[in-house]
Amino acid sequence: MQKTLIDLAKYLKSIIPDIEENYDVDPRFEKIADQEEIRNGIVAFRQFLIRLYDNLIVQGEDYYTSPKVAHEYENRTTLSVYYPFLHNVKTILMRIGLHGNLIDHSQSLSCDESMFDKKLSGSRTMECIKFLINCGLIIEGVDLTDKKIDLSNTGGIKVFFPSDPRMLIGLKVMAIAEVELGTLDNQDAFMRCDYRILKSETTDIISILKDAMKFCSKDVQNLILHIHHRYLDKGLKCVVEIKGYWIFFKYTYKRKELFGFNMSLNNGFQINVKAENTSQYAENIKKYPLIIQEEISKGYGCGRKRFGQCDGGCRGLILPIDDSILKIKHDIENWLDLEMFYR
Repeated sequence: MQKTLIDLAKYLKSIIPDIEENYDVDPRFEKIADQEEIRNGIVAFRQFLIRLYDNLIVQGEDYYTSPKVAHEYENRTTLSVYYPFLHNVKTILMRIGLHGNLIDHSQSLSCDESMFDKKLSGSRTMECIKFLINCGLIIEGVDLTDKKIDLSNTGGIKVFFPSDPRMLIGLKVMAIAEVELGTLDNQDAFMRCDYRILKSETTDIISILKDAMKFCSKDVQNLILHIHHRYLDKGLKCVVEIKGYWIFFKYTYKRKELFGFNMSLNNGFQINVKAENTSQYAENIKKYPLIIQEEISKGYGCGRKRFGQCDGGCRGLILPIDDSILKIKHDIENWLDLEMFYR
């Protein structure tokens, strides 16, 4: 089922991380503001994004047009392909942050036509500007009475956020951070307000995992942490990949993926097992709960190669992460232990 812009807004709001009270910011950003001002600005930018997503949750149907339907098993969410309106809003915000200059004691940003994407039509640009104004921005120098903005005649633009001007520092810092500090395995920090990209020291994986599962029940959180520590103690390595708003904790054994925790818009929160050796422990599988037996029976690997059509098998064998896994936690551990043993 295709996820709407409202679904996306709810999801993005849910994956915005909680922010530590105190952390050291990469010194390169001190040319913009001091450490405390940046930390306060990030908190304000986080609140602005929550307001933006809340507005989309209410008004999303007015802005939702999708030229393409996501594949049933797709984890990545590409805004430009599936949610062009939010992509356009992000583009304008990013350009304001990248090209705008803080003035008036950081109470406003001075911008010119560089804040607009010339590839985007005037009418689409105006639609985004009006939405951002509804989110609390004030943009002087743009005639809102026009049906579409004249991109050839813009200049002397000022951007304000009266409810908390500190947000403009956070906006600028996060826009620069996405461009300068984003990596192939850590993308889309801007629209997640992932302040951790700014930290002068690498964030511990466990804190990212705790933040990702904060909406699970306490018992489920404890189980996930238990599995995490159990398999690190057994010699597995864990890496975090964030791509297209897909958060993936990948656990590898002998340089090959054994299992992972996945959080994505299309598929929710899941554990996936790259079960390559189920034939070696067939008798054990008969003792597993039906939900695990049925998943194993689907088979792991490319469905097109196995029987001619995609069944999502390349993702691994999937179990949803919710309270239902509490009853089968020992079976999951036994399954993972056997996969390790036969590798």
